[in-house]
Amino acid sequence: MQNKRSILTHTGKLFDFWEPTPDTICIEDIAHALALTNRYGGHTYQPYSVAEHCERMSYLPGDPLVNLLHDADEAYVGDIASPQKRYLCWHEDELKRCFRNQEDRILKVIGVALGVADLGKRVGHSDVKKADLTMLATETRDLMPSSVIYSWWIRELEPLEEIIYPMSWELAEDQFLARFDELTGE
Repeated sequence: MQNKRSILTHTGKLFDFWEPTPDTICIEDIAHALALTNRYGGHTYQPYSVAEHCERMSYLPGDPLVNLLHDADEAYVGDIASPQKRYLCWHEDELKRCFRNQEDRILKVIGVALGVADLGKRVGHSDVKKADLTMLATETRDLMPSSVIYSWWIRELEPLEEIIYPMSWELAEDQFLARFDELTGE
């Protein structure tokens, strides 16, 4: 039964934001939603999807499957710029609730659904953070306007040599699913 805190997914599942269950999660929904979600709030020169970001990141050092799925929760909650996430908290009866708590809860359930133990905890690992920063440096160099705002902090990060030429959302979805199948043996 649908309630006010649920959404209908691409494959027809009813996903409850506050009580997600493994049976409401599938890799096809994740790949599709991430392929249609632009990074950086859509402020890149060309559309560049979260699915493409994750698929590219899966080839960097660290656990490739965790790197691929590190933003899987965004299939359900969207891609919110990291600086903004810090402000998405509120207090209720001395209990601090944060958007990141919801992301962590959803990642945990995604891990269970896809058979990736402790996904939520593993996403916070330093290897994942380093790979994400490498992608950030590369994406900023290739997809964002050059400006003083970025140059002062991005200079300390090492981008990849490869230049990013964004793919279509359809190809990003296909590549994400193919990489998942390759890494899981499905």
